[in-house]
Amino acid sequence: MCGICGYAGSGAGRQSEEIIRRMRSTLTHRGPDDDGFYICDNAALGMRRLAIIDIAGGRQPMANEDASIQVVMNGEIYNYRELAGELAAKGHSIKTHSDTEVIPHLYEEYGDEFASKLNGMFGIALWDSAKNRLLVVRDRLGVKPVYYTHFGGRLYFGSELKSILAVPGFERRLDNAALDAYLTYSYIPAPLSIFESIKKLEPGEMLSYCNGSLAIKQWWNIPDEPPMNISEDEAAGMVRDLISDSVRMRLISDVPVGVFLSGGIDSTTAAAFAAKFSPNIKSFCIGFDEGSFDESGYARRAAAIIGTAHKEEILSMSSVPSLIPQIFSMLDEPMSDASLIPTWLLSRFTRGHVTVALSGDGADELFAGYPTYQAHKMFSLYNALPAMAKAAVKRSVALIPATDRYMTLGFKLKRFIASESRDVVERHFTWTGQFSPNDKTALLSPAFLTSLRDCGGVFDIPRKHIAGRSRQASDVEKAMRLDLIYYLGENLMTKVDRASMMHSLEVRTPFLDYRLVELAARLPLRMKLNGLKTKYILKKAVRSDTPDFVVKRRKKGFGVPLSAWIKKDLREDFRETLGPGRIAGDGVFSSKTVSGLLEDHLAGKIDNNRKLWNIYALNKWMDNWLKN
Repeated sequence: MCGICGYAGSGAGRQSEEIIRRMRSTLTHRGPDDDGFYICDNAALGMRRLAIIDIAGGRQPMANEDASIQVVMNGEIYNYRELAGELAAKGHSIKTHSDTEVIPHLYEEYGDEFASKLNGMFGIALWDSAKNRLLVVRDRLGVKPVYYTHFGGRLYFGSELKSILAVPGFERRLDNAALDAYLTYSYIPAPLSIFESIKKLEPGEMLSYCNGSLAIKQWWNIPDEPPMNISEDEAAGMVRDLISDSVRMRLISDVPVGVFLSGGIDSTTAAAFAAKFSPNIKSFCIGFDEGSFDESGYARRAAAIIGTAHKEEILSMSSVPSLIPQIFSMLDEPMSDASLIPTWLLSRFTRGHVTVALSGDGADELFAGYPTYQAHKMFSLYNALPAMAKAAVKRSVALIPATDRYMTLGFKLKRFIASESRDVVERHFTWTGQFSPNDKTALLSPAFLTSLRDCGGVFDIPRKHIAGRSRQASDVEKAMRLDLIYYLGENLMTKVDRASMMHSLEVRTPFLDYRLVELAARLPLRMKLNGLKTKYILKKAVRSDTPDFVVKRRKKGFGVPLSAWIKKDLREDFRETLGPGRIAGDGVFSSKTVSGLLEDHLAGKIDNNRKLWNIYALNKWMDNWLKN
């Protein structure tokens, strides 16, 4: 695991060694063990290394035999041993045991198709001096980030925004369309970034920069094929075999490996298979002294059954808010998923024992684990009702009394009915996001609303990903596809990447092995969402490997008591950060609306914690990265 950065353009290299050093220095937390760079007349590549594979011989950049191709990589290639053997048989000279070294030789052999040979998570930059060409590649599912910008006659890239912000002369102009997207989704979807001139590569994209010409192409996409004609038992067997092999591959390391364990089915599955290959492997969990947010008992019970050497840390919820400034100071792009906080704490605890950890992320998106998929299915059934029956449902829902509580059944039903006129994209992100289009009319200042008129619709980007599919997909399948592309890569994986890299911990995700993703995409929907039973085929596949209580447990998120923090521990900070003077000065929000949200929450009238956290996180980001 590393941090990479660099640039290309006429005369970019030898006159500007100081630039690559400055860019690289911003990524030290991603790679505290080593650094390196390559400079030529028209390009510069830099990296910071967290040594995982071939500790002594894995220094980057890596090159081919004549050094005409140079590579830096952030991530891991899990099938590098097989690839190295194949390349050696074709006459390539493989000098180290590093996974990065196979990349320049694969490029020699297969050209731009080299990425399709890789099983891993990665952001890769490759300089081909013979062609005066830079390639930058992001992995299939967006597990690893890649930012880029084109200004001053050069193409700059980096694993994090902050490496590009270190370039002299870069102007930090807020992208209003990205901010609008952030308020909708709670994160900023690729290709947008919070800054106007910086973009993110989307999952499965490849950037080519040659003689001043920039081109981007999709090198991998989620399969769009008819469902397989397969029995449940056959599907369960295939899923189990691929999970097992994926975990096996992700245990390859020259440093200690552990596994995150919450006691839910996803993390327990990863831990159970890891324990089969590595008996007594260490598992890690954090717990809280607030019982309603504590899962440590489930994790402890699961660990005892599957045979991991379990480690846990119990924290006081009241001590956590003091860490928030430290966490926010590292986030160079705003995101308001509050589970970043426990993920940061878990990563800190885990790094005290191991350098690599496996996680259960990705299973919900592959196997229909979220309640929103149930809601989409129910919506399709509701939509098929005769007009008279739908009218009766609406009248019944309208009779539910108003309440000050947030996310009650009545609240959900009213939001469900209100989605009738929306397409699946707007409906899905309204259900899962923060501020709806109607919310933003009151939330945003008139000037900022005016600035959005030329930005395009906030749902235009995700709509393109479900348009033009070769087969008719259900709303549930469309929502799952959207989550794989957006929520997974730009929220979950960004959260895990930043939280773990702040502590120089590598996190590997067995469920995101592309072979398993492609299989899941081709399974009939009924095997993932069976009636209203979520993760149906996954539970069937791993029933003999995981404790029965885990399989039967209801899903529980990685939560924190935001509502109580805002009312108590963070009360004064929220009053200051979201005060009328500060909010009005930013020119984005209506200070009256924000004050109303906060005061209603503090008075206990309505739980606005998610909306308030979204605005709070944005303003903290502005303090750290826009105003300095």
